[in-house]
Amino acid sequence: MATELKMPQMGYDMEEGTVIRWLKEEGSSVSRNEAVAEIETDKAVVEFESEVEGILLSIVATEGSIVPVGETIAVVGAEGEEIVFDSPSPVSESDPQPIQNAEPISVQGSDSETPEIVTSAVSAADRILATPVARRIADEIGLDLLAVSGSGPGGRITKKDVENFDPDQVRGQSIPNDESVVDSLTEPEIEVPAPVESLAPAPVSEVPTSFLPKTDKKEPLTRMRQQIARVTVKSKTEKPHFYVSAEIDMTRAMSLRRQVNEQLSEEGLRITVNDLVVKACVASLKKYPKFNAYYEDDGIQYNDIINIAVAIAEQEGLIVPAIIDCGDKSLRQLSQMIKDLAERSASGTLSPQEYTGGTFAISNLGMFDVTSFVAIIHPPQSAVLAVGTVSEKPVARDGEVSIAQIMTATLSADHRIVDGAEGAQFLIEVKRLLENPMGLVL
Repeated sequence: MATELKMPQMGYDMEEGTVIRWLKEEGSSVSRNEAVAEIETDKAVVEFESEVEGILLSIVATEGSIVPVGETIAVVGAEGEEIVFDSPSPVSESDPQPIQNAEPISVQGSDSETPEIVTSAVSAADRILATPVARRIADEIGLDLLAVSGSGPGGRITKKDVENFDPDQVRGQSIPNDESVVDSLTEPEIEVPAPVESLAPAPVSEVPTSFLPKTDKKEPLTRMRQQIARVTVKSKTEKPHFYVSAEIDMTRAMSLRRQVNEQLSEEGLRITVNDLVVKACVASLKKYPKFNAYYEDDGIQYNDIINIAVAIAEQEGLIVPAIIDCGDKSLRQLSQMIKDLAERSASGTLSPQEYTGGTFAISNLGMFDVTSFVAIIHPPQSAVLAVGTVSEKPVARDGEVSIAQIMTATLSADHRIVDGAEGAQFLIEVKRLLENPMGLVL
């Protein structure tokens, strides 16, 4: 039976993707987990792999097509097999006449070669031709799509149309001459006092901005920057963040790290401070699994594996790919996996699961000599640990002052899942492990 390959969701709030290039031609054989196309998301171009083995019977989405998540982009099956689509074809940039008012489902009958078209009733809002991203942005800002002119194929409203919409375009339009409206306004007569202009707030759009030191330079937002804006606003809006900080004495950890690196130098391996932090977090998540869970309306959903996401700064912005299933890895294995993740992130060869599968995150700005900071939780995760640089500081021990290597760590957590005391317990466990690091290498 033929299998439809659908646009995957390679990001928490990804709603559509663009087919950049097909790596296979129609009629060619395809192996399971073999890359068949390159898909552009808001953050990167990733390879799309076939989930089944067979013949690429049909390429539904042409190169350059913008396809909503979950819609068919290709079909794989046995050679000569007849194709039956379960979902509508995507709207491509070159499609001059997209379907607007129906959701077709073709059913191949045994006595007829003509598929039956089943049309479902849709509301007026659904009949507006718009991309999913455009609909979501319009809903967030309270914009009626009926007022927006679409520049896409067949008048389709795109994200750019919504973002560039000028409210002045619809101001001053006359009220429709509807007798029912006139009657409702003329009977009964009501005296309305004149507004007091001095008390009326000025519309935001009319506030003078001439005093701002603006220049003629405006840098357009990249797709990655727009994605970061959406995710961070969504996280801070929906997740009630709370923060817990602690100073961690890294003196023993730094000494142990030097000894380990001397042993591994001949093999070309090098343990970093971040590797130690990741290992400590993995052990702490096993003890406090709530921080490896996520919130749902009907309960707290626990993850059965630990995927540590590591924040990586790129030229256009920040990505947070994950080390998949690292719960039972040794410090040496974790170090190799983190290095490999960073290299493949730079080359753009991360898998969709690595982009979206993180269950807990670590953000380290120590290399920038940052002492401490707080991080925003990356949905749908419930916590992120922010760590700063390791620096020498005077500390008091047994009534005497000595110099220690101190690192500040701050946990951001979702208050819907955990409370402050639980956050403190988790962070202190990370602190205990790093201050007694021998357990991390055994």
